[in-house]
Parts: sequence; structure tokens; C-alpha cells
Amino acid sequence: MHIGFIGLGRMGALMASNLAREGLRLSVWNRSAEKARCLAETFSNVTAAKTPAQIASTCDVVFTILANDDAVKAVYFDKESGVAALGNSVFGKQQYWVEMSTISPALSTQISTLADERSAGYIDAPVSGSLNAAEAGDLVFMFGTDGELPEAIQQCFSIMGKAQFALGKAGRGHAAKLLINSVIHSQNQIVGEILALAASCDIDRTALMQLLGESAAGSPMIRFRTPLYLGESDDVTFSLALAKKDMALVSDLANEHGWSLAQINTNLEQLKAAEEQGWGDKDMAAIAQYLASQK
Repeated sequence: MHIGFIGLGRMGALMASNLAREGLRLSVWNRSAEKARCLAETFSNVTAAKTPAQIASTCDVVFTILANDDAVKAVYFDKESGVAALGNSVFGKQQYWVEMSTISPALSTQISTLADERSAGYIDAPVSGSLNAAEAGDLVFMFGTDGELPEAIQQCFSIMGKAQFALGKAGRGHAAKLLINSVIHSQNQIVGEILALAASCDIDRTALMQLLGESAAGSPMIRFRTPLYLGESDDVTFSLALAKKDMALVSDLANEHGWSLAQINTNLEQLKAAEEQGWGDKDMAAIAQYLASQK
């Protein structure tokens, strides 16, 4: 099986590397070509492709994991280098597109329609998990597909992750990812708030985070980001700008279905304000530093 992998950001590079270590044949593409070249130099079974269209024309299954809706649209619908540039003839019945980005359900459905027109299978399969989980192959996948996964594709998911949940037709996987991320970003927000308040209460922030990690309110996300909340690390595992993007998408989803949800709206407004003040490129845990700076 020839695998195409599009998107070699923080998460994608780790996932593609896991597939390559298992000896699978990969063609990879990234908007900044240097990342694709580096992966090809590291693994003899990896080739750097020039365009998404080249990958689509040669691979049996193509995985994509990109930053946002605009990046995904460019890969699938660009008339010169994207999937839409290829016409109907290149797709065989065995080709599948697996879209793992965190995008709007509406765009996921649009890509599914394109796949139908090209006689290709489509699976929306966004992922949940930290960079550590991606490196260890412990990600969780949410599938939006009506059919069973081919064995070869299931093998790839087993290499990259530890669990899969089938949620029905295309778009539902991406909707579920937005809901899960809403919980994560809500945790992120409240941790930032309690750290700001802890300073006013003369409570040691390090002790508080240790207590939180061991308490019933602790979570893997909070424990993983504790050094970031405390300013002990300036690593960026998931940027604040991407957190704002997620909350904007879930806010749009809520509005589409007639909901006005207080927690989601509050989180979105805080992330917008932090990004406007220059925190967007920092890790999302920087919401704690932003909130502390507001008093």
C-alpha cells in the first residue's frame, strides 16, 4: 500500500514518522517543503511530493492533517495543485481520503461530496491527544463514515493511535472533535483564572498545580501543561491562535443549531482578546499569563 500524508506540522510529523518506522511506503507533502525533505532524508521509504495533486494521483490512501479550514480547502480544491485539479479519471475504487484536521463539519461534508464525485472513499477522522500521545502512537480517532474501514487503513490507525470511535456519516467526526476540544479549552480557561486568583490569595502556584493534578478535578491535559502554566517552559504544543480557531468553529456550530452557550462564548471572547494583545503564537496555556496581566 502506498500512503500519502499531507501536513507535517507538530502533530502530523510525528504521526507520519510512526507510519514510516513500521516500514510503510509514504509520499509526503507540506506547505513548507523543507519539512517533507527532512522526513524523506530520515526514512528511505518516504518520498517528498511536489503537490497534493501528485500524492492524490499516485497513492492508495491519503491522510491529511492541517491547521484550519483555509489550509484544507487549498489542498482539496486548488485548481492547479489540489485534488480538484486532477479530474475524475485518476481515482480508483480503492482510493481513500482520510481528513484528520480540526475543521468545520460543513467543510468535511463538502470534501465528502468531492470524494463521491471522484469515486473515492472519504473518512473524516480528527484526532485527540497531546504531542506525547502522537509520538507514542496513543492518539484517539473520531470517525465520520457510514462504512467499515478497509483493513489496510485500520492498520494505519492502529499504528498512530490507541482507540477509534465510529460516529456515523461524514462530518460527525469533525463535529465531535470540536465538542471534545471545547472541554479542553474550557479547562485551559479555568486553570488560567484560578492561577490569577491564587496569586491574590497568596497561594503558591506550583503547590496549587500539584494539588490540582492529584485531585478529582485533574486531567491528563492539565498535568501535561503544568510546566507551561507555571512559566517553566515556553514550548508551543498547541498555539493559542489554534485554540481560538477551534472555539470560533464550535461557536458557529452552536449558532447553526440555534444555541447560545455561555461557556463556549466566554472562552472564545477571552481567546480573541488574548490573541489581539499578541499572545496568539504562544501555547494556549499562555491564557494564564494573559489573565494575570489584566489586573
